[in-house]
Amino acid sequence: MADAKDAIKAQFMRKYAKRAFSEITVKSLCAAALVARTTFYAYFSNTDDVLREIEDELLEELEAVTFSVSGGDLPGMDFERFMDAVEDCIKEHWSEIHAFLVSQPNLRFMRKWKDAIKEHFRQRYPEKKMSRSYEAVAEIMASSMVSAYAYWMEHPDTASTADIKRLIRRMLDTLVSHL
Repeated sequence: MADAKDAIKAQFMRKYAKRAFSEITVKSLCAAALVARTTFYAYFSNTDDVLREIEDELLEELEAVTFSVSGGDLPGMDFERFMDAVEDCIKEHWSEIHAFLVSQPNLRFMRKWKDAIKEHFRQRYPEKKMSRSYEAVAEIMASSMVSAYAYWMEHPDTASTADIKRLIRRMLDTLVSHL
């Protein structure tokens, strides 16, 4: 049965990369995944449930990267190693993340990812929380990181990941120094 659920999610992402979310129907997903509607409804209530599950799974993967690199010690984490691991995770899930950042920008996914980045920022720089501009800096940092990955995914042949990671690092250092 898990194969049917995976097939539904895979077909959802194929459709999502090519058309508006509102055009994806349960009927079309079932036909594409070769499952009955009752099977679909055994796993999901509607197409938004499918979308949310995919979003959450991707964010769990990104969170796992953070934990594996930091070992739970975000202030002591090797940021360059972290950026390399995030790049690898994005490459592993290229089609889904590309769809959510470039093909059909998914604002809910972006917000969730930014919220996770901001939480990591809070954990990495707890001593800076008293600054008046702390929340603004965290939001700017999170937005910039998601935008940088979107830019790379939109221009994979011309955007250097090394340059993008260097820019993110410089921006982070600059923003933190102003707190």
